[in-house]
Amino acid sequence: MLKSTIAEYFKLRYNNKGYIALISTVIIMAVVLLIAISVNLFSINESQIGLAQSQSSESYYLANACAEEALIRLKNNLSYLGSEMITIGTNQCQILALEGSGNTNRIIKAKSSLYNQVRKIKVKINQVNPQTVISLWEEVTDF
Repeated sequence: MLKSTIAEYFKLRYNNKGYIALISTVIIMAVVLLIAISVNLFSINESQIGLAQSQSSESYYLANACAEEALIRLKNNLSYLGSEMITIGTNQCQILALEGSGNTNRIIKAKSSLYNQVRKIKVKINQVNPQTVISLWEEVTDF
């Protein structure tokens, strides 16, 4: 009788260790899996933010290029009125109607909408010719 009790004791003790090891392994694997998923989701989110920032910058530089084009056209022709779409590379931007007239106190407004990222540039010019004097060149939220 003593032999069977000792045998049962060892059998019960070693079987429980197996279950504990198995459950511990499953719990550890679940934690590792959750950490891996979290890191992956964080990476995807960061990639999306980086892409949006890159697209926004591209739209900003396109609007600036459009404003520069308007400035060149105004410098070559003081009666330039703006109000046109400009193609730069494969993208388009818009030069809005220029404000003011003549050689002094002119305002250029340029806008680009690329990848649903709208950027607007406003340029105030004190004098166009012979020397161009720009008093303000800024990005604005609205004109």
